[in-house]
Amino acid sequence: MGDEGDSGSGPAELTAAGLPATGLSGNELSGTGLSAAELTAGLRASYDIAADDWADGPGPVYDRLAAALVAAAPVPVAGRLVLDLGAGAGVAGRAALAAGARRVAGADLSEAMLRRGGGGSPVVADALALPFRDRSFDLVVAAFCLNHLERLEAGLAEIRRVGAALAASLFAPGWTHPAKDAVDEAVRSFGYRPPVWHTVLAPGSRASDPEILAGHAAAAGFTNVRAYVTAVPTGLATPAELAAWRLGMAHLASFMRSLSPPDRAAVRRAAERAVAAAAGPGPLVVSMVVLTAS
Repeated sequence: MGDEGDSGSGPAELTAAGLPATGLSGNELSGTGLSAAELTAGLRASYDIAADDWADGPGPVYDRLAAALVAAAPVPVAGRLVLDLGAGAGVAGRAALAAGARRVAGADLSEAMLRRGGGGSPVVADALALPFRDRSFDLVVAAFCLNHLERLEAGLAEIRRVGAALAASLFAPGWTHPAKDAVDEAVRSFGYRPPVWHTVLAPGSRASDPEILAGHAAAAGFTNVRAYVTAVPTGLATPAELAAWRLGMAHLASFMRSLSPPDRAAVRRAAERAVAAAAGPGPLVVSMVVLTAS
């Protein structure tokens, strides 16, 4: 899940003309020595490793964000068939079930994340080639996964094929929190280097720009499209909670797993101290782009 953004603009209405291409470009991949498929494989492997500790780290953050996303759905959720795309540990699927969804299917590349779900029937699948018939779902929820697509345009077209409506979320362009830099700096002092897939995705993508998102959704065939930025309180505030959020993210998973238990504990203590020392980190309130379409 990408986590870059800015709390910028108000709602963007649909515009299908003059759309720039989004996703992983040749320029972004040049110099990595990897193909887009290899980057996707690295992303999947990192999330597989992160699955074991997800519930005690990033899990509580994404629970709150998923509830906010489902509440923003453009159609009533109660009684509907819902696809949780990029389901991960199933938080959006569970939020949909809590809102009364009749049935939820969760699709993700990471089988390990799906096994720790509980937000519906798990299906290992590529978002660009979903194994479902046309219009199988009343609603597709896509929580923080569109920025991982190799081709956003193709992904939205596939969502439109299988679903009648969409509710998607991404971190707003430029959004950050002091705990992010504090923890990143702390783990670097222990020798951490980010995986290639994170280096490519971390600078952010125009995929999270509300106007571009709205335009691509319209181009995919959706006719009632809205994209806007909202603030979601997560309830996390203490240095321990904020450090656990960051240390559990997929881009750190392989590094943390490689450490001995004493070294892992030392990294955690250093991260908590760094967060506590950061100037006024405050509670974690996420600036989130919401895209709704039907």
